[in-house]
Amino acid sequence: MNKNKISFFNSADDFSIPYYEYKPENKEKSAIVMICEIFGITDHIHNFAKLLSEKGYLVFVPDIFHRIEKNVNLEYNKEGFEKGLFLKNKLGWDYPIMDIVALSSMLKQNYQVSCLGFCYGGSIAWRASQKSFLFDKAICYYGTSIPDFLDKKINNPAMVHFGKLDQGIPEDRIIKVKQFSKEQQHEVIVHEYEEADHGFNCEHRKSFNEVASKSALRRSLEFIDKSND
Repeated sequence: MNKNKISFFNSADDFSIPYYEYKPENKEKSAIVMICEIFGITDHIHNFAKLLSEKGYLVFVPDIFHRIEKNVNLEYNKEGFEKGLFLKNKLGWDYPIMDIVALSSMLKQNYQVSCLGFCYGGSIAWRASQKSFLFDKAICYYGTSIPDFLDKKINNPAMVHFGKLDQGIPEDRIIKVKQFSKEQQHEVIVHEYEEADHGFNCEHRKSFNEVASKSALRRSLEFIDKSND
């Protein structure tokens, strides 16, 4: 099975959705379902999935916008943001959560499964961890809507990454997430990064911060590899 293979899965409503598969050369440590930003499956998303596979993880990247538009891959500019925001609002939350749970359930038969997402995808990973009992871990990069989703408990350990310069997620909202984390049965770790803005992990954005990106990756993989016991 080749890296970057495109396959299809049927979601809970029997809708067929494509996903990209990145398979490591050797035995997989565990599996990761990775959820894209509002910009779709960009080169950044492919590059990060490839990086994770090179570090020993089987990575599935579903095309979450496929229900409303195929092959979304937007530029990191004003026009791309506006189009992505339109798609996000049109798609909503229920369908992508249902879809990643359906895809993850395929992997769960043979692997421990983590969900990992960026921006919109980070918020989806968080919400899916509240509405599903499927995941072993969740990694949420700068999910803007996370502070709005503090109404349900987290059903698995989670790690959240925020940039301290991110005006879309100001400190008062991060404080709410930190307080929520203290009330959870499962471990919820919140990291903040100095001099890091929204999208700090994306090498194609002006806000890319290499130091924060490397630190978040190291912490994320250590968290995924750590036993839940």
